[in-house]
Amino acid sequence: MKTPRSLFISFEGIDGSGKSTQCKMLYHELLDRGYSVYLFREPGGTSISEKIRDILLDKENEGMSPITEMLLYFASRNQLITEKLTPALEKGQIVLLDRFVDSTIAYQGFGRDLSLDSIRKVADVAIGEVRPDLTVLVDTPLETAEDRLDKKVLDRLEAENAGFKERTRNGYLQLAKEEPDRFLVLDGRRSIEELKEAVIRRVDKELEIES
Repeated sequence: MKTPRSLFISFEGIDGSGKSTQCKMLYHELLDRGYSVYLFREPGGTSISEKIRDILLDKENEGMSPITEMLLYFASRNQLITEKLTPALEKGQIVLLDRFVDSTIAYQGFGRDLSLDSIRKVADVAIGEVRPDLTVLVDTPLETAEDRLDKKVLDRLEAENAGFKERTRNGYLQLAKEEPDRFLVLDGRRSIEELKEAVIRRVDKELEIES
C-alpha cells in the first residue's frame, strides 16, 4: 500500500447533485492505484452515527427543530471524527468523506436560516481543527437534481421544498467563493466521466503536494 502523508477530501452538493457517485469513483480509483484510503458518509460512518442518521432522515420526524437537527449532525460528526477519521489521518491515510461541516453550514445555516456564527461555534467544539484539504463541490441546478431524485423514495431532507434546496445550493456557492483554494467547483450537468477526470486531475495535484 502506498502511504502518503494524510489527505482529507470531502464531497459536497445538494441531494441529487451526483457528489456521492464521484466520491465512490475516486475511492475505487485510489484503491486501484494502491493507496490506503477510507470512505465514510455523513451522517454515519460509525454504529452510533448511523443511529443518529436514522433519526435525522426519518420522514416521521418532521417536527424536528432546526437547532436539534444541527446539533444531531454535529453529534454524528464528532463520533466519526473521534472513532474513525482522526485515527486514519494520524496513520497517514487518505480519507474521503461524503459530506462534512460545509453541509451543515449550507443546509442548516443557509437552508434553515440558522445563525452561521452559532453553527461555527458548535463546530469549534465538535470538530476542533479538523478541516478537509480539498472539498469537491458538485454544483447542480435544482431542476437537474430533482429529475435525478424523481423515482427515488425520498428521506426527510430530500423531500424538502424547492426554496430550501435553492438556499442550500446558494450557500454552497458562497462557501466556495470564500475559500477558493480549498474548493473545486464542478458543473454537475457534465457527464459522470468528465467529472471523474476533473476530480482525478485535482487530486493528483494534491498527492504531488503531499508526496
